[in-house]
Amino acid sequence: MQVGLLSGLLLFGLVPTPVSAVQATDQAVRESILLSPTSKHYELDAGATKRDSFKIVNDGTAKFSFTVYARPYSVNNEEYTPNFETDTKNGDAYKWVQFDQPSYQIDPGKTIEVAYTIRVPENAQPGGHYGVLFAETQPSGQVNGTAIIRKKRVGAILYTTVKGDVTLAGDYIGPDVPFWQFKRPLAASQRVKNNGNTDFSVKHGVVVSDFFGAVKYRSEKEQFVLPDTTRRLVNDWTNPSWIGLYRVELNTQFLDTNASSTHYVLMVPIWAYMVLGLLIGARVLYAVAQRKRK
Repeated sequence: MQVGLLSGLLLFGLVPTPVSAVQATDQAVRESILLSPTSKHYELDAGATKRDSFKIVNDGTAKFSFTVYARPYSVNNEEYTPNFETDTKNGDAYKWVQFDQPSYQIDPGKTIEVAYTIRVPENAQPGGHYGVLFAETQPSGQVNGTAIIRKKRVGAILYTTVKGDVTLAGDYIGPDVPFWQFKRPLAASQRVKNNGNTDFSVKHGVVVSDFFGAVKYRSEKEQFVLPDTTRRLVNDWTNPSWIGLYRVELNTQFLDTNASSTHYVLMVPIWAYMVLGLLIGARVLYAVAQRKRK
């Protein structure tokens, strides 16, 4: 099953936005690579073979070459900082991928289908297995002393569940919405733990209203939680007013769980408390001085 056909991917520091190989003689040349979809989802039997592809789009003005390859995928913390280097127990799906060819050339405005085959080993353990499929631009021609050449890399996460003894289980750890907040963004998050042996999706959202009940911000997301991990699901509002009292409603849905909660946030910058403290201090000193005069 394929999920999330998008025009491009901003994947954990992989920047698909246009980046130019800037040359002193031609500032107009713009090299840009986009990949879709941003993720691939499969349910396969051990020993199965699956043919598939993803699209590479050149929406820049320069012709370029790119290579394709697969790497492991795991995460390091609750913020899901990606790890594309370390082999882990279930980060092995990249080993099952074979591309039809390792490199391509693409003209401006064109799209290329990159075909590959997944071959699941006969002894693959049931449950989730993960990897990432990368496409990376390559420098073209000679690089002189005035050129700045940067490789660009885009990728799609590979979610593969091997059928068999598969367990889907998770816990809702709870929300984290501090009442006292001093600076943007307005922080609101939730945590979900995966106790099973394959990934599952979490749909979560936030609705922020002001003191009078008017909705100021609304957001909904769908994210995946890998087995044996806890994920912090961020619902921050990046641009609230500097001062305000807000009602924050969180909701989360995954597996058989449907959780919701309501919180209140007082957004006041720290300097306002400092000013208030100075005013109170000045008032106290004035009162003491008046008593001494009596």
